Amino acid sequence: MDCFHAEQASILHDGSAVLDVGGNRIKKRGQFNIENYDLRVTYANLTTAKGPDVQSDAAWLPFVDESFDAVVCSELLEHVPDPPSVLKEAFRVLRRGGVILICVPFIYQIHGDPYDFGRYTDYYWLNHLGKIGFTNIVIKKQGLFWSVLTDMVRAWLYDLDKAGTLRFRKTAVAMMARSKKMAVERDARSESMVHPFYSSFTTGFGIVAGK
Repeated sequence: MDCFHAEQASILHDGSAVLDVGGNRIKKRGQFNIENYDLRVTYANLTTAKGPDVQSDAAWLPFVDESFDAVVCSELLEHVPDPPSVLKEAFRVLRRGGVILICVPFIYQIHGDPYDFGRYTDYYWLNHLGKIGFTNIVIKKQGLFWSVLTDMVRAWLYDLDKAGTLRFRKTAVAMMARSKKMAVERDARSESMVHPFYSSFTTGFGIVAGK
């Protein structure tokens, strides 16, 4: 996810107006920080706890049509009951030639923020983005079978550690770090990407679409 956003942010023109819907100005998740780029970022969030510029429902954005060059929806759409309503608003506030950048989980544990409504396939996103009017839609899986498997085991070990029942903690942490690296390498192999079984799993999607 961090790599996806870093790659896409580096393509945006300096000074571009970017709307980060559901984004965190403070207490950011992961290593990516959009403020490290020469962009004019506006944060919109339902809660003021994350330090937004504007407090707003993602489906009712208080901006005029075609206000932004890019819209970011990262780890947001699984937390809304009607994702297409948010995508329509994003389309409305995007300027012609603008892009939307989306990251969504697929095989990942349920997590409320405050609620968790769904996991959707690449076909779902392609269908709805196209109906709304987005073009040049590119959907990339962010991890295949081995990443999914490793993430599940890591989550289990984290839960054991949190409960204080994880034995040989240092060994387990070291093993999982190596396992994650191996999983990423195996998923990146061309044979994994085209394999009907391994490629049918994914941790989530990175999506780029234009207006």
